[in-house]
Amino acid sequence: MLASGLGRKNFLAAGNSETTKLASYPMFDWLRFVLASLVVMVHAHLPGIPGHAGGLSVGVFFALSGWLIGSILLRTSVTDLPHFFFNRATRIWLPYAAAVALLYTAAAVREGTGFFWLKYLVMDLTFTHQIFTIFPVAKFEMPLDGSGNQFWSLAVEEQFYLWAPLVIIGLPWGRKALTWVVVSAVLLSVYPYFGNIALGVLAAILQRDYDLTERPWVRRLTVLVALGLGFLLFGPVDVSVPPAVQALFCVSVVLALSQSGPRSSVGKFLGGISFPLYLNHWLGLALCHGIANQFGQGDALWLPFVQYAAAFAITLPMYLMIDCVVMKRRSGWYNAVVGRRVMFAAYALFAVGMLSGVLMYTYGPHAELPQTIASAE
Repeated sequence: MLASGLGRKNFLAAGNSETTKLASYPMFDWLRFVLASLVVMVHAHLPGIPGHAGGLSVGVFFALSGWLIGSILLRTSVTDLPHFFFNRATRIWLPYAAAVALLYTAAAVREGTGFFWLKYLVMDLTFTHQIFTIFPVAKFEMPLDGSGNQFWSLAVEEQFYLWAPLVIIGLPWGRKALTWVVVSAVLLSVYPYFGNIALGVLAAILQRDYDLTERPWVRRLTVLVALGLGFLLFGPVDVSVPPAVQALFCVSVVLALSQSGPRSSVGKFLGGISFPLYLNHWLGLALCHGIANQFGQGDALWLPFVQYAAAFAITLPMYLMIDCVVMKRRSGWYNAVVGRRVMFAAYALFAVGMLSGVLMYTYGPHAELPQTIASAE
């Protein structure tokens, strides 16, 4: 009755308090797709794509998350937090749960279950993956030769969603630019990927205070910085670039593309499919590689291109059946009680993951490294 009284568009706005908190940025859809595709290409060993392009793509993803989620939280009150967590859970948890189920079912069928299978399943389900995944030993513990190692970035983002509201909303100076200058500096020195997110939040605060995206000189400057640092990072000369400079590149890319406006249908599709593509691309890569090996073509130059096409093709039905359905219906699923339960579950999951991770890492077995790696260590 509510939907018929307000109309479909107004009903969605009424059921989702975040629709009025964030401008529409059409270039971000294309950016997401390019970043996810770069990660897939790196994992497929596409010729001409440097290995560090994958890590930088994830860094830009983090800066983008800081910008978008920071912009939302700056306009969020304490009473809005259940809705904030509900939106994050439905958008991320449901597609992610399907990806985890697919990976660990395939691992159980192919390799069987055991302590390491359970260990990484628990860490992935509680978003603590990167905290207790320690290389090089993790390479020999993770299911399916680390096919789900990209899940570490989901853990980083989810931890940001837990702590950012406590700072931005819970502290009297949490919405100040100076606060996030300090937070960014500390995190860049301790854990650079969190620093990328913090810089994204800082950019969102500056956008709120100074309307950066409407100033042509800011756009020209960020484009020049992004191009200059991009040449430094991907140019012919191999140089060591500090994490802070890499983070500056990542946030410059986001600012350079942060022009508000209407989103196209093609852009919405590509931006929407980027998340399941990032989560599930391992399946297309593994399937094609296994078939190619059967015919002695495991090192063929054309294989990475076929792997990318297969990853996209396998991801498409998952996007249509999960992500599209969730985004279409989630406004009707929300109420304050559900939102509060999801918010509690988010913090509880992380607490369980931390406790379980400490126990498993302290008292559980560890994989034995091959002799060549062990002697190098």
